[in-house]
Amino acid sequence: MNDVATALGRLGELAIEVPSWAYGNSGTRFKVFGTPGTPRTVQEKLADAAKVHELTGLAPTVALHIPWDKVDDYAALKEYAAGLGVGLGTINSNTFQDDEYKFGSLTSSNEAVRRRAIEHHLDCIEIMHATGRRT
Repeated sequence: MNDVATALGRLGELAIEVPSWAYGNSGTRFKVFGTPGTPRTVQEKLADAAKVHELTGLAPTVALHIPWDKVDDYAALKEYAAGLGVGLGTINSNTFQDDEYKFGSLTSSNEAVRRRAIEHHLDCIEIMHATGRRT
């Protein structure tokens, strides 16, 4: 019985960081399928995430993906999320969807592609600092 109580106690500590794209029309590798009621902005994704956290108690943070979740004011976004009862999580870069990344991004043999990927990652680091994240 002690093992069960310990396990149940540990479950109470569980926290799952959900990616923002899980709330949008991220689609499949073949197509993005539009669905009525799907969030159109990062704020709408955060509102959906807040509802999931309210109902489960297990998803206190939302991982952002740049450029999909790019906004002009990250302090305001952080405040908005907090007002909903969730926090901003990991800041993830996206260097895979654009055609120029077909043969790599940070390790591309094309200097211009590498430079773009590096700048994107530097931007993501700035966003990470602006949101108070370490990841």
